[in-house]
Parts: sequence; structure tokens; C-alpha cells
Amino acid sequence: MASRSSHGERVGAVFVAVVVLILCGDISTLVDAQPLVSSQAKTLLWVRRLLGFPPALDALAGAPDACALPPTPSLTVACAGGQVTELSVLGDRAPDAAWRTALPANFSADALFTTLTRLPALSRLSLVSLGVWGELPGAKLHRLQALRVLNLTGNYLYGAVPEHFSRMYSLQSLVLSRNRLNGTVPKLSGLAFLDELDLGHNRLGPAFPEVGNAVVRLVLADNNFTGKIPAGVSSLGQLQFLDVSGNRLQGWIPSSIFALPALRYIDLSRNQLAGQLPASTACADALAFVDVSDNLLAGARPACMRGNSSTRTVLDAGNCFRDAKSQRPSTYCNPGALAAVLPPAQGSGGEQGSGGKGGQVGMVLGIVGGVVAGALLIALVMVAVLRRARRQNPEVSVLPKSPLAAPPAKKAAADGRKAPAKVTQRIVTPAEKRHASQAARVNTLEVPAYRVYTLEELQEATNNFGSSNLIKSSPVVKHYNGQLQDGSRVSLRCLKLKPKYSPQSLTQYMEIISKLRHRHLVSIIGHCIVEDQENPNIASSLCLLSECITNGSLRSHLTEWRKREMLKWPQRVSAAIGVARGIQFLHDVTAPGIVHNDLSIENILLDKTLTSKISNFNLPLISTSKNGKIFSESPFASSEDNDLGSVQSTKQGDKDDIYQFGLILLEVITGKPTESPKDLDSLKTQISESIAEDPDLLKDMVDPTIRGTFAVESLSTVAEIALNCTASDPSSRPSIEDVLWNLQYSMQVQDGWASSESLSMSTRSQG
Repeated sequence: MASRSSHGERVGAVFVAVVVLILCGDISTLVDAQPLVSSQAKTLLWVRRLLGFPPALDALAGAPDACALPPTPSLTVACAGGQVTELSVLGDRAPDAAWRTALPANFSADALFTTLTRLPALSRLSLVSLGVWGELPGAKLHRLQALRVLNLTGNYLYGAVPEHFSRMYSLQSLVLSRNRLNGTVPKLSGLAFLDELDLGHNRLGPAFPEVGNAVVRLVLADNNFTGKIPAGVSSLGQLQFLDVSGNRLQGWIPSSIFALPALRYIDLSRNQLAGQLPASTACADALAFVDVSDNLLAGARPACMRGNSSTRTVLDAGNCFRDAKSQRPSTYCNPGALAAVLPPAQGSGGEQGSGGKGGQVGMVLGIVGGVVAGALLIALVMVAVLRRARRQNPEVSVLPKSPLAAPPAKKAAADGRKAPAKVTQRIVTPAEKRHASQAARVNTLEVPAYRVYTLEELQEATNNFGSSNLIKSSPVVKHYNGQLQDGSRVSLRCLKLKPKYSPQSLTQYMEIISKLRHRHLVSIIGHCIVEDQENPNIASSLCLLSECITNGSLRSHLTEWRKREMLKWPQRVSAAIGVARGIQFLHDVTAPGIVHNDLSIENILLDKTLTSKISNFNLPLISTSKNGKIFSESPFASSEDNDLGSVQSTKQGDKDDIYQFGLILLEVITGKPTESPKDLDSLKTQISESIAEDPDLLKDMVDPTIRGTFAVESLSTVAEIALNCTASDPSSRPSIEDVLWNLQYSMQVQDGWASSESLSMSTRSQG
């Protein structure tokens, strides 16, 4: 009886403790305190076995719960929700002449990393100086979709850096230094959030690696990289640490590298870099260490590299600088070739003339100054002429109109004139389109890094997918609001998948989704593939996490005047331009483009700066039929009231988007939605007649909220765009480039009108 009583007291104490933790809001403590699930504990022990029982992992053998082990310099095991999230091991098998001897002859790197894939929540993996040898199995590492940090320093890995790394978009740190890797490094510029890349002390080359703009630490020392330092390195605005010493780099040094705003350490020593550093070379204030020693540099050193100071150390021995000590003879650096390696656009710090800022530099600056002054004078004259012409002839346009802004054919015929010839005015050239993804990333740096989430993280973010977080539900898709551990709010869509897709088959699809970043798209910041409980080889659903836009839709800013800021005409045109740019990105980002997008005005959201963003855009899988016809097919299941799973031809899909955009423009003008096709036809007829007879008649048709805020020509231009976009014949609808050009023209007209209105008011007030 006493034992039952004591047992009941213990149960009661545990219950009270749980209640206290919940009331204190410390439920995360309970989640983190969950013991490691048995399958993951067995995986850790198997990893220990595969690594040849290193002393650093001895603590795993007798530990009842590896998650409870205190971290040490040689072993750290971190867990969350009973899952291993970090495994960091520091061994004592430093690389030496007897490589491969630390592990048995039957060791397999493939088997090791296959075992590690049984830890799907692993975000940090560090296996340092453990004697691991063999080729890196890229396909297995790619399966660790939550991986953010990978450190394999000080092992005996050989072969190429796997191409799979270029598609591991969650990676933030990749350290493969002090191995025996060789071959070309794959293109890593697509890893937009990779801030550390250390490939030092290998045999990689010859091409200099391509990295993204987020890189903070770049180490390529002691490899076989050749050629010039790419000019793109000068655009790495967040770079703090750069070490490319001990390679075979040639040519001149882009002097703008030294002025990178965040740069603190740069080592270019032991290469074949030649030429002269321009006297105008500037060094960033934070730059504390510069090493250009043992190269072929000549001439005079820039002022910011002339010796050491209390804040900067400069090493320059082993060159041919004429104003430094410990230099080689000028003949060593082949002065006859200096002219070929001088950076022509950066001035000259050479030995001729008075050096530095005189001589040829002064002449060049004088020429440049004269050209700039002449150009400014011409520009001022043109502005004065155009303003005078506009005052004398207000109907004359400053810019030529494209076909959409031309007068209607009806009016032209009445005047007895020929219709103007068609002029195509494109905003983006094909060469510029290839850089759309890079430009999109630059415009969305404030958006969190794309990553793979676990189901447990989503359950925590949505209160276990509770009804209080549910926004909308259908048989195939559920929408939730959520809040991540860092406090950021997200939107969540869980979509049911067709049964034919496996988690592996969706990998390439998600790679495309993760790249859809643009200033005027609601960014998808992560995903979670939910496997079928009965069959792990089948994915049952896909949850997509998006940034949370809480400032309402474009429609709400047109109609909900009690809740929202009512948009005036310039703000409406600006929002429309943003939508057009988002559509242009979707149409150009892939070949064929992403079309058949759901462009209803309710799906155009405005952030706090009133920047328009398209949500619910199409996420297709592009396929080719047996007869060679290209079509797009969604991997999502469909229902009678949902067409997510439909198969659609890509032919003229862009014209469908143009039509939807035309409906948005009509509502932007009138402030009212078109309820039926009959109402739409009636509205289009009224607008068309108004433009043909007298554009001033449009004033009676616009939203009363914007009256007095628009130029008539700006309004009529947008109205003509809307009419053309909603043409019944798809082939008569304009391209998105033509639409965008005309919208921008409309904004220029509006800006000119606003400036003249302000000047007129100012003149009247002074009079």
C-alpha cells in the first residue's frame, strides 16, 4: 500500500512539473528534453563502428542518451525533438604520409554517408581528422536536405568535389580543406546563402570557383587555380576573409577588391600576379591584413599599402616594387609585359611621368572631365528644349509611344491618316534575361534563406496544425499561419501530392522552386516533404513555407477605406508596374516560361512599403509528350473545384496571364471588380469610346478616390493597355515587355504632370 502511495506521489510530482513548464511557456524545454529515438541512437553507434571506433566517440558506447552528453572539444551531439541535429567529431588522425592506414581496407565512404542519411534532421556535420578516405558520395550528401554546415577537414578524401553541392541550397558553410580533392569545383553561385567556403590545401583547379554574393569567408589557398582573379570577386560586398595564396593565378589584380567594405583579411601571396597597382587604389577601413608577397608586381605601391601601421599589416616582399625593400630586380617581373597587364580602366601608377596622380593620369582625368561636362551641357539644353516644347504643345509626348499607347485605329482613320507602324520597345534583352535569377536574389536579400524543414518544426510552428492556425481548407490543400522558432511569421500551404511521386523524384522540382526569388513575388522560403506513413517510398504531401505579407491585398487597398491606406493614382501605377515585372520574371526565368498563373487581384499582396507581390503563382513540372509537345503538369492532386493537378499546354499560356493582368488594371482604374463577362464588355466599350472621342470623359469613369491625382494622358495610357490585354483574341494581346514599357511611360507622364502642378502651385503662392 505504501509503495502504491509513493508511486502516486511521483506521478503527481511529474504532472505538476509538466503543468508548471507549460504555464511558464517553456514547452520547448520538454521538446528538447525528449530522449533520442532508438533508431537514431543505433545510427550513431553504427557511425562509430564505421569510423573504426575513434576515441572521440567512446562516450557514445555507455551513454543512455547521446543527447544528454555534455559537449567537449572532441564530440558534440545536439538534438531536438528526439532527432540528432548536430554531430561534430574531432579525431586525432591528422593527415600524414601513411594515408588510408587509419581505417581498415574495407572502409567505404559511401557506406558512412549512407548511414548518416538516417539522421534526416542533421543540420551540422563535422568529421575532422578521422582518417576518412575515398570519394565524396555527392548523391548521399544531397539527401541530407536540412544540412547547413559541412566540415570534413583533415581527412584523405580524393576525387572531384561532387556536382550535387551546387544544388544543396541550405548550405551555409562548406569546409573541405586539407584533403586530396582534385578537379574543377562545381558552380556554387546558386547557393545564395553560402557564407563560408574553405577548399584550401587540396589539388583543385584550374578554374576559379564561382560563388554567391553572400560569401563572407573564401579560402582557396594551396590549390592549382590558374588564370585571372575574376572581376566578380570585386562585387562580393559581404566578403571579410579572402585567401587565394599558393596558386598559379596570373594577370593584374582588380584593385577594387581592396576596397570591399567588409574586407578585413586578404592574402594573394605566392601566385604569378603581375602589373602595377593603380595609385588610386583604395583600401577598406576595416582591412587589417594584406599579403601580396611573392608575385610579379612592379611600379609603386598604392598609398594604403606603403608599410605597416597600428591598424594594418602589409606584406609585399618578393615582388619588383621600386619603393619597397626585399624586392627582386625589375627584370624578374618582365617589365616589357607590364603594358599588357595594366588595368586600363583603373588609371596608372606606373614609372613614367611624375608618378601617382600626375602625368598621364592627369591627362586622362582631364579628357574624362571634358566629356562629362560636355554631356551635362547637352543634357541641360535638351531638357530646356523639351520643357519649352511641352509648354507650347501640351499634347506632344516627351517619349515616343509604343503601339499600345498609339491612338485607336478608329480615330486615326477619322483623321485620314495611316495607322502608325508597329514599334517594338523591349525592356529586357535576351542577355539580360539570363541574369534574372541573380537580380532576383539581390532584390530579396531581406528574405530568409531557403531551407528544408522537418515535420516536427512545422508542427511546432502551427500548434500541431491546429484549427486556430488554419486559414483555408480543401480536399487537396490546406493553408495555415505559422510562427517559427526565431519568431518570424510564415504562411504555410500543405498540398496533397499525386501518388506517383517519391521524395527523391521531387528533389529536382524543389530545386527550381527554391530559385523563384524576385522582389515582386511572395518568396517561398522552405519546404517539407511528408512521406506516407505506410510506404516511406511515396510522398503523401508537400508543405511550402512562404514569407508572410500582412498588409493586405491590392483589392483591399482599393475598397477597404476604413482599414487600409487608399492608393492614389501614382501608387496604383507603381503597384501595377511591380506586378508586370513579376509576370515578366515568371515568363523568362525558365524555358518555356512559367505561365497559367493565378493572377487575380486578391492574389496581389502589398507589403509595408506598398511593394506589390504575386502570390499563388504556378509551380509547374515542364514535360514533353511523345509527339514532342511541351506541356506543364503539376505534381499536386486535384479535385473538382481545384485545378492544381491539371495538365496544361504552355502554348499561349502567357496570353492568359496578360488577360488576367488586364482585369487587374481595369479594377485599378475604376475601383470596382467586373462581375460578369457582360459587365466587362460594357466597361470596355465605354472606355474605348471615351478614349476615341475625348480622353477627358474618362474622368467620370474612374474611382472617385483618385480624382485630382492623375494626369489624363497617364490614365488613358493605362486604360489602353487594359483594353489591349483583355482582347478576346489571345494573339491580339501584347507581350509583357510591351505592357511594362507602356506602364513605365505612363508613370513618366504622371511624374511630369505632378512636377508641373507643384511648380504651378508654387508660382501662384508666390504671386
